[in-house]
Amino acid sequence: MYERTRAFRVLAHAEFEAYIEDRCLDILHQAHLEWKSTGAIRPCLLSLMAHHEAIAKPSSPTGGTVPKLLGSIPDELSDLSDSSKKYPTLASKIEIAKKHYSTYVREKNHGIKERNLLILLLPLGVLKQEIDSAWLLATEGWATERGKVAHTSASAKMQVQIDPKAEFNTVLQVLAGFKKMDSILNQK
Repeated sequence: MYERTRAFRVLAHAEFEAYIEDRCLDILHQAHLEWKSTGAIRPCLLSLMAHHEAIAKPSSPTGGTVPKLLGSIPDELSDLSDSSKKYPTLASKIEIAKKHYSTYVREKNHGIKERNLLILLLPLGVLKQEIDSAWLLATEGWATERGKVAHTSASAKMQVQIDPKAEFNTVLQVLAGFKKMDSILNQK
């Protein structure tokens, strides 16, 4: 029974992680499609652009540093083209930011701890006040315990037995937080 409870913890964590990654990418993809087809820009695209770091900081002709926004404006109209890497268009900047975010989500995110969730949610425009701190704390603790189970051999040392009922209740609490976050993401 306790081995099944440990397996449940590991598998539930994997499902939560896959869900939030897929959901975030879906929100971004839908917003990008909407922008390309209608020109309407949803909050998650604006937020993604705000969170994406500038590639370069060109210096001004006077020798000072040009603000990032002005640094992407060419000196002459002839310098501007859709394929220019020096002066990229809004479409290409959005593509780059979307690609970097998607790559992070698919290849570098490894969990649902607080930091993982913030890296996934904040660039999509989720605000601090929209994140339930109790849910985040419960998820952090539960994910930490999951790590102990997943990365420790059952035969390596004596393990504390996990109470199946308490584990199920914790998963329900984490699930409730993900449901709330899903409705918040729908608004982005």
